[in-house]
Parts: sequence; C-alpha cells; structure tokens
Amino acid sequence: MRRYYSELKKLLEKGALKRITDLETGEEGLYRDGSLILSTSGYDEPSIYSEEIISMRPTLVLFGFGHIGKSIYRISEALEFPLIIFDDRKNIADDELYAKAEIIIEDYDKIFQKQYSFDNPYFLIFTHGHKWDEEALYYVLSKYRSRYVGMIGSRKKIELTYSNLEKRGIDKELLKSVHAPIGMDINAQSPQEIAISILAEVIKTFREDKRQITIDSSMLDYLQCNEDKTILVRIVEKEGSGPREQGVEMAVTESDVFSTIGGGAIEVECIKEARKMLKNNEKFRILDFNLEKDGALNMACGGKTKVMFRLIM
Repeated sequence: MRRYYSELKKLLEKGALKRITDLETGEEGLYRDGSLILSTSGYDEPSIYSEEIISMRPTLVLFGFGHIGKSIYRISEALEFPLIIFDDRKNIADDELYAKAEIIIEDYDKIFQKQYSFDNPYFLIFTHGHKWDEEALYYVLSKYRSRYVGMIGSRKKIELTYSNLEKRGIDKELLKSVHAPIGMDINAQSPQEIAISILAEVIKTFREDKRQITIDSSMLDYLQCNEDKTILVRIVEKEGSGPREQGVEMAVTESDVFSTIGGGAIEVECIKEARKMLKNNEKFRILDFNLEKDGALNMACGGKTKVMFRLIM
C-alpha cells in the first residue's frame, strides 16, 4: 500500500489525475486520458464512488533572488507555496529571514549542469542578467515538464532570447507556452506589485480546473515512509459550509496526527474514531457529520461532510 503513494507522487509530478474512490471499500483508481494507470490492490469499477481531479501544490522554483524574488517569498508565505531559490550571488539571502525556502547559492553554469528533483515545479526566471535568463530558460525547457514557466523581460529581449533558443533546438511551440513578460498585466511597477502580478498568474494557471483538489506532497511522503499503522482520514463529500474542502486528508496513528482536516469538533471526533479503528484493527469506515446547529457536533457551519477512514499498513 505504501508503494502506491510513492507511485502516486511520481504520477502527480507529471500532471493532474482523475481519482475515483470506491465509497464501499475505500479502494481507489487513478486515471489519465481516460485510462486506468494505477490502483490500490482491491480496486474494481465501483458503483458508489467519489470522483476528483487531483494535483500537487506547485513548488515555486526561482532563478534569481533580487527584489522581486524577495517580494515573492514574503507573499508566498501566506499562500503556502513551497519555494526553491537559485542564485549565484553569495550573501544575498539571510537564512533566518528566508528560512522557509530552500536556497541554493552556486555559479549558474554549475547549476545548469545538474538535474534536480522538484514536486510539480512552476519556474520563475528573473536573474540579474539577460545571459542567465536565457540559460535558465533553456535549462528548464530542455530538462523539465511544467505547467508554468515565466521569464521577465522586455518584448525585444524576449524575441532575441526565443530566436537564440530556437537555434539551440527548443521547439517554437514550446516557447509559445512561456509566460513572457512574466505576470498578469496590472500595470505593476514596484517589486511588490510585480510579485503580486506573477503570483496571480501562477494561481490562475494552478486553479484553471475549478474541480481540482490539491494533494500535499508532504502527506504522500508521510504515507510512504511512516512505518506505524495509520488511519488515513479524508473528506470525500461536502455540502454547504464546512471547515475544509473535499479531498483534504489527515493521517492518524496511535501517537501522532499529521496534517489537519480543519480543526474543531469534527477533527477531534475523527481522531477519536481513527484511534478506535486502530485499536480494533478496523480497515475501513465512512461517517457522515451534520454541521448544522442541531447536529450531534453542535457546530454552526451549516453543512454536511462525509469522511472516509482507511487503514494504511
């Protein structure tokens, strides 16, 4: 079962998937382009099921960490986007100020000789020189698949860069997919305004499919690496208001809780139920929670939530 989550992460790195979950057994199947490409061991075509489009939250990969990069970092903290930053200028980033980002300081020509592993990367290019912008764009387009690549620059610079990259073998259609000039046109001028325009474009790309559910890569890591018996708690249906959206997951062991499904009374109740299941070695359960004022949890959200509990071993 844990191998399933390792494979799921690899598939999500290549793009969104359709997930169908059997609400009678908890087994699930993953589809791309209409074909079943991965499933848990007991999965069969279900008659009662939940259907979702799932993808991983983007990792923002920044080439350059000047004024715009620093503004993106500050705004991204609130948006909870993971950040990886590349720059060749030493002492440009104080570790304490930018502790939530992974920062790699090295000469760009050495960076571009390596292959890095990214979770659903969105590439943002704004180095301190046209040469390195071009090299970063060539590196990204030749080595990675991504839903978003953006590069800063004037129209003239972009035309010259594209012309150079075509001569180096980058397909013209691929170049057309690059967001350049980077960011939405909001007449931005300051680094902070430019950062907002870039992140708005990132969000627009990421949320293009409104049905899409975000899978936290750290949850997939936890499920494949944790050796304790675990109950995976997932919201599979939601009507009206509620603490969190469909697809949100929490992992519960006898001594640990990883992530959250929204806190409050519903989460407390779900943790209790999960630990009862662990004690009784129960493999699967579906519970319905009434979040109306007159419901058992005495909540005022005004909706209903269906929660699935599944044993992971």
